[in-house]
Amino acid sequence: MKTKWLLLPAVVIASGLLVSAAGTDCTFLNNPDEYMPNVESRHAARSRLTDQISRAAFDVVPGASALEANTVPRKNFIDNAIFDRMATAGIQSAPITSDTEFLRRVTLDLTGRIPSAADIDAFTTDTNPSKRDLKIDALIGSPEFIDKWTMFYGDLLRNTPTGTNISLGTDDRDTYYLYIKDAIATNKPYDQMARELISATGDTLVTGQTNWPVNNTIAMGPAQDTYDGQAVQISSMFMGINVADCLLCHDGPHHLDTVNLWGSTQTRRNMWGLSAYFARTRMQRVVVTPGPPQVIKWIVSDVNTGDYNLNTTTGNRTARQPINGIRVITPSYPFQANGSPIPVGSGTVSGETYRATIARLTTSDLQFSRAAVNYIWGKLMVEAFVSPANTFDLARLDPNNPPPAPWTLQPTNPALLDQLARWFQQNHYDIRALTALITKSNAYQLSSTYPGTWDIAYVPYYARHYVRRLDAEEIHDAIAKATGIQGTYTIGALPPVQWAMQLPDTRGPNANATVVQFLNAFGRGDRDSNARRSDGSILQALNLMNNTFVMTRIHQNNAGSRVAALLAQTTDVQTIIRAIERASE
Repeated sequence: MKTKWLLLPAVVIASGLLVSAAGTDCTFLNNPDEYMPNVESRHAARSRLTDQISRAAFDVVPGASALEANTVPRKNFIDNAIFDRMATAGIQSAPITSDTEFLRRVTLDLTGRIPSAADIDAFTTDTNPSKRDLKIDALIGSPEFIDKWTMFYGDLLRNTPTGTNISLGTDDRDTYYLYIKDAIATNKPYDQMARELISATGDTLVTGQTNWPVNNTIAMGPAQDTYDGQAVQISSMFMGINVADCLLCHDGPHHLDTVNLWGSTQTRRNMWGLSAYFARTRMQRVVVTPGPPQVIKWIVSDVNTGDYNLNTTTGNRTARQPINGIRVITPSYPFQANGSPIPVGSGTVSGETYRATIARLTTSDLQFSRAAVNYIWGKLMVEAFVSPANTFDLARLDPNNPPPAPWTLQPTNPALLDQLARWFQQNHYDIRALTALITKSNAYQLSSTYPGTWDIAYVPYYARHYVRRLDAEEIHDAIAKATGIQGTYTIGALPPVQWAMQLPDTRGPNANATVVQFLNAFGRGDRDSNARRSDGSILQALNLMNNTFVMTRIHQNNAGSRVAALLAQTTDVQTIIRAIERASE
């Protein structure tokens, strides 16, 4: 029994917790200001964390010289942009990762799983100079890739059975989940996916994408509240612009002057033009089964009439009243850097519905591609070009047209963001191709260990790779894989799953309070009012040491247990610990 208790730290280390390195001296994210809104505090804390974990890594690269660090080979235009900028600024980069650090990072980033001991052995002994690219291709083609990125887009698209304003229910949640998963599995072009979601019609129990407009419903108010809810989500999710929510209550001047330069020039009337695209959408609620449990669905359709009227004094937003005699707002596209909305009549296709028009205008805008690239770049590189990812300022993005002082360009690397956005457009919004492009770059493959004296000013240059804490599902699955004991979770009418990354939302699994408690401790959020978090806490440390989910995987003696198998081979604790730790190197 004593031996098994000694194995607990090994299992916790094997779970990884942090992507770039697995240390034996982890202070458990002892940096309370890391996630404060102040950007400099967040960067400083992240830099401290990177230093701490890098020093504790098993495969730290010792003695890397400045010459070595500045002669990193370039593999694609990402490397040209990143390393040219560092060279101009006189900043050296970290060296390339070791094979073990790379394998751990890329396996977790692309699949949400840790590599197995066999994976490590095969990769580190492989002498093929193209083995990293080949490994990336294999991971992107794996079923685990589908699981990881279905979870990612499930977060982005807010697929949850219960929300503040509307509840989809488990049945609609399932069809929404299956739509997202199929889109990832078939590598559906991202612009096509967005158009299908924005303009979806049909039965939510049959056509999964129809749950997107239903999920944006704002209850207990006039219809205009729901039209505004659609506008807010299309702005934030697909364009990375969160000030639309502010502008739908009041004009930008005097409200956004110090927050968002573009937003400070916009009016509420401009943003109503976006809401007006949804004025002809109808969503009929139908009770399929009275219950219990009650099963409901919605029928989503478009009609030929319907306007955005300025005639409300109640609801979730300030009163909507006539402006200079204008009582009806017609659709117009507001997202132009120069502040001039595009009327609905511009370029309208004959017979096109309002929602089909806004779906087409949105997905043909470079900003749609910028936002999509920024989400994926932030997930893989830890530091997004624009962070938080939905705070884009359209007046501060063009390196050829910088904003007036005291404003500065917003992205960490505006030229590279634009280049990637145009590349994504030209490559038919291929998510897998974009993911491969980034992970195959040497900018992505830099070590988290910095050979010189780190300066917070280097953060926007991506001079090293930043560590991140694993997501809740990744920690669960790492422990399950390291110990060889998976779970079996039944969620609604979906087939049973063994891995947390396969769960359809961030609230289950039902009837398994222990696992729910464990996952929630690591801030997976609820896809509604609580966003996913990646900060640390004492509660997380206690869960890793005491939660039944962890302890049962130490003590079980069944045939699949790696711990039991190792104990059958040796009683030397250090040998067993090292064997378990190898999964996290």
